[in-house]
Amino acid sequence: MTKRSYQQLECPIARSLSVLGDQWTLMIVRDALMGIKRFEGFQKSLCISRNLLTRRLLHLVAEGLLTKEKIHGSRRYEYCPTQKCKDLLGVLLAFSEWGEQWCPDPGGPLVHIRHTDSGKSVGMRPVMLDKGIEISLGEVELAHLREKDS
Repeated sequence: MTKRSYQQLECPIARSLSVLGDQWTLMIVRDALMGIKRFEGFQKSLCISRNLLTRRLLHLVAEGLLTKEKIHGSRRYEYCPTQKCKDLLGVLLAFSEWGEQWCPDPGGPLVHIRHTDSGKSVGMRPVMLDKGIEISLGEVELAHLREKDS
């Protein structure tokens, strides 16, 4: 596994990438949130080697995104998403929207992100947190809050 160091960067995006930035990691998170729990299910969905999948699953367990739980009466395990993992749903939603806009599948969307009860499509939009008012992306900027201490 290629280990990238973002330690020198004081940025929540860099810290997030140190946990989620390895190849296949977000795809495993996606599958876990879609209900896949067993090693064989992840491997079938993603078509990646057993060794690579094992390393990624161990990493996600170590980072607290998945729990590894023994299946009662079996030698096998299930990988279950934690709340930390479930909180990535918005990230996956943003990735999905971006992907559909900038690199769509010619056959149409392969994933539908929808409201649990109504089944209606759900999207991500920036909102002013203090007022709950939706704003356009053109009104949003990234800005440093403070300089890194030397």
